[in-house]
Amino acid sequence: MRVSPILYLFFSAMVFFSLVMFAFLTFFLLHTETTFNFMDVFFTVFFLFLMKSASDMHTHFISAPQVSYALSADVSSRRTVAGIIIGIVLMNMGLWFSFSLVYLVVLSGLRIQLFYPIEYLLFSMSILGGILLGCSLSLHFFSSKQFRLIPSILLLVFCWFSQSMLFVAGMLPLALLHCLWAVSHPLDSYRFVRRKQRTSTGSPQKTRGVLHSLFLREVTGIWRDRLYISFVSMSVFTALGTGYLFLYGTDLFIPESIQRYLRGFLPSLFVFLGCYVVVMYTAVFPALNLFLTEEKTMWILRSLPVSNQMIVYGKTLALSLCFLTTLPFLAFIPVFLGVSDLLFLFWFLCFSFLAAVIIAVPLGVKYVGKKSDILLLYSVAMILFVLLSMVGAGMNLLRTIGGFSILPLCVLLICLELVALFLSLKLSVHLLSASFYHQVKYSL
Repeated sequence: MRVSPILYLFFSAMVFFSLVMFAFLTFFLLHTETTFNFMDVFFTVFFLFLMKSASDMHTHFISAPQVSYALSADVSSRRTVAGIIIGIVLMNMGLWFSFSLVYLVVLSGLRIQLFYPIEYLLFSMSILGGILLGCSLSLHFFSSKQFRLIPSILLLVFCWFSQSMLFVAGMLPLALLHCLWAVSHPLDSYRFVRRKQRTSTGSPQKTRGVLHSLFLREVTGIWRDRLYISFVSMSVFTALGTGYLFLYGTDLFIPESIQRYLRGFLPSLFVFLGCYVVVMYTAVFPALNLFLTEEKTMWILRSLPVSNQMIVYGKTLALSLCFLTTLPFLAFIPVFLGVSDLLFLFWFLCFSFLAAVIIAVPLGVKYVGKKSDILLLYSVAMILFVLLSMVGAGMNLLRTIGGFSILPLCVLLICLELVALFLSLKLSVHLLSASFYHQVKYSL
């Protein structure tokens, strides 16, 4: 927080703004007598904390190079991993309590009656169980014996089909036992990942150019973490969800009394959100991680006869394969929308992807090895949302004007983005050089 107080201040402001926005949305839904399924909200929050804890376990143990020092100490590996899990639990439960309390305070300020202590306790117990399951899922997913995932998956299936918060909260002892079972064999996951890394880099390779080598380095890392498969599957499922909401979302979420005011707006909003989610997952997330994951190895790259410009260009070039994983979204979406808007959607997807890279790469370089990716991810998400919503709304408005072709404007915007991308990469090179300009030098 001392290094970059502005980033933390911006992140905190965005979190507070989001919680207030959700509180006002709840107020609106209650006063318009809109009905929504509470269990959908519950399982969404439950799933988000489960996935965040799984990601934290991967970041702080499985892929963390500094863990090798802790594992080589005269301390039991189970105790080391247990300490990491306790840290993840405390961090995520702290987020849950702070975010939920701010949300409830805003609701009480809107004079909404709130007195649900038993429900809040059950919700908190369920979140704790989800965090423990996320840690065990991460340990078993990256192990050499992935059949260990079966008990966790069965437990999650039972929780989903129960559609009962009391049942999910009652599964907390089982989630704790399952996490303790995962702690009994933690080194299997760590060694399995390290063995695959040594195998992939141990064989002799032919000499390649600097840019080509950096490109293959990043592509191999993304492939080893199974992110390409995740990107493709996410694009497909997002397209299916977007198409379904495009056809039936208005009738599902909006009361009949106000449907006539929003019927022409919501379908376009659902398509915009679908493109936004795809770009966030396939562009912003990998663009930031290309640099944030170099916190312990950037000094190796800088000790090689490789310029900062080649480092930035080589890493950014790897994002071109990430763009290919967004194309399944365009392949499935015409099933629901037809092919009349396919060309415009392709343009908007390209524009959104380039905008995400332009924003994310300099921020990733600026905070290489210094910040948690959740801060940057959320900040970039808000900036990108505002930018794309303005451009998308403007272009949709121009498309409704008869006798006016937006094709020249689309080409002009892409050309401007390419210029902005060039300037963004130049800025990234400057930031990478500046971040190590005043570094501390050690001597023996």
